Amino acid sequence: MCGITGFWNLDGKPVDREELIRFTNQLAHRGPDGWDVHVDEAAALGFGHRRLAIIDLNTGDQPMPYAGGRYWIVFNGEIYNFVELKKELEGLGCRFKTESDTEVVLAAYDIWGEDFQFKLNGMWALAIWDSRERKLFLSRDRFGVKPMIYLFDGKRFAFASEMKAFLALDGFRPEYNPTVLANSLNDATLVEGAEDCLFQGLKRLLGGHCLTLTANGDLKIRRWWNTLDHLPNVPQKYEDQVAQYRELFLDACRIRMRSDVPIGTALSGGLDSSSVLSSMSHIRKSGDATMRMAHEWQKAFIGTWPGKIIDERHYADEVIRHTGVTPIYCEMNADMYLDHFNDILYQFEELSDIHLGPWFVHKMQRQHGVVVTIDGHGGDEALGGYTWHVFAAMRDANPIRYAELALIRNSMSLTHGIETYVNAVKKRLPGNKPASNGTSWLNLQPQPFTTPAMEQDMPRIAERDELFKALYNDFHFTNLPMNLRDFDRLSMAHGVEVRSPFMDWRLVTFAFAIPSAHKIGGGYTKRILRDAMKGILPEAIRRRTKKLGFPNLDEGWNSPRGHEFIRDAISSVDFRSNPFWNGARVVSDMDTAFKNHDKDRIYKAWKLVQAQSLLQMFREKNEKVSVG
Repeated sequence: MCGITGFWNLDGKPVDREELIRFTNQLAHRGPDGWDVHVDEAAALGFGHRRLAIIDLNTGDQPMPYAGGRYWIVFNGEIYNFVELKKELEGLGCRFKTESDTEVVLAAYDIWGEDFQFKLNGMWALAIWDSRERKLFLSRDRFGVKPMIYLFDGKRFAFASEMKAFLALDGFRPEYNPTVLANSLNDATLVEGAEDCLFQGLKRLLGGHCLTLTANGDLKIRRWWNTLDHLPNVPQKYEDQVAQYRELFLDACRIRMRSDVPIGTALSGGLDSSSVLSSMSHIRKSGDATMRMAHEWQKAFIGTWPGKIIDERHYADEVIRHTGVTPIYCEMNADMYLDHFNDILYQFEELSDIHLGPWFVHKMQRQHGVVVTIDGHGGDEALGGYTWHVFAAMRDANPIRYAELALIRNSMSLTHGIETYVNAVKKRLPGNKPASNGTSWLNLQPQPFTTPAMEQDMPRIAERDELFKALYNDFHFTNLPMNLRDFDRLSMAHGVEVRSPFMDWRLVTFAFAIPSAHKIGGGYTKRILRDAMKGILPEAIRRRTKKLGFPNLDEGWNSPRGHEFIRDAISSVDFRSNPFWNGARVVSDMDTAFKNHDKDRIYKAWKLVQAQSLLQMFREKNEKVSVG
């Protein structure tokens, strides 16, 4: 796990080594264990790497060469099946100098070409330079767990793990992309699944895509992975499906426990994170381990909000008693939102919210010596864990199933704030015009959300039931890409790697191959997971129906201190003169909103304050780092 950078001056301008170093060190938080750069002077190309050392602490440094220096790689991620791949490659005559997964990736590329991507089980964003062919190859994992952002103006191609890295490049000036800004402020789920980034000129390589650039400036992007092309044949009987899902899930957890440094988990007390930790405990107790298994894994980090309705500590404690691991409680309060506002926003570099909970939990993990956390992301979007998934299933249910689904939906209804959240994340199909954000503040309008991949897939799933379509859309294009981005930024802000067993491609394709009634049915959401975890997970958690997740505390912004913070921010000259919104109208409307305790409008102003603050921070950082 690392931060990667690189650029290729296609106009032949010599690489400015100091610029490359500045570019790379903007990502020091992602890789606090070391750094290096490689420059191919003949090609005017440079690679940079900030290392978070997890596998092969002694000989896994990057940028890494292979095949006598023909290939060079910078790689961010983990390949969980690298042990098995290495054996296969050795059988084909490959010889290795390191114990790292990075060298395995290079050998796989040398042997299988771009098809090597199908061999990898993991998460990655990588760049490989072929000095013989003068070709640059970029790849992102199947579902976009790890980030890859690039800039191409015809003369220079540059890439990095985060947008803030580009602040160090000569000539880059941070300005918002108006369309992306409007969509971000209107619905945060409709951003990460598209190519354009929040800042003008920057684009993201989407999950399941790869990019090739040649010396003549020919840039080609190709979709190398489509889940619909890899759905397996599943057993006919539900009991057999449960058994196979259990086997796949345990193996997904098992190979993610491979590490040469201590690992842990972030435990919410919900079904997904509890299943992960309980499975890790089951694997170790049963002696069912594999090579390179971490020796230290018994720390669970629990975010708590003492005295608040969103606190789930009592559920997490059930799992602690069941597994016997060491709990580390991360206590938070509303004041911490504003105390850490600038730090979180700059490291997050998006406009979704100030996600204090995961930011603080990952901070505590690093402080306790845990740099790998195995967490539960992806289970909801694959198996139907949200309330709107139940609504989707109800739309084409017969009367008997409709009644069952209504009971399931009602059992979830006491979750704090769920109705507001559901209304905020209604899913859209290609071409649908986004709903207005309910104010006349913005001087620009959100645009319909779509991508070429989405347009390609929608006709193929048109005859599927409503739940399948909702899950497919959430998983690949809207909700999950946003969540994966959020947790990448919030964990790597502290140099902590998040691994997600539910994102294992074998589990994902299996989930999309089973009937919808096996995802939501039998009285529960995520039915097959609950049945697969019988005997592994505490019954109180396995049968839990209330869902909370990793929520934000409204008091962070909707409190006297929060109101004063917003009031001061919107009164500034910079805010009032921002061309993207009517600052004077905002100030006028907020006087009334504060008096009437208009929570929705106060929240919209909170988001605008984030937008203004992030832009200002990026401009200030740009001035400091872009000059040598």
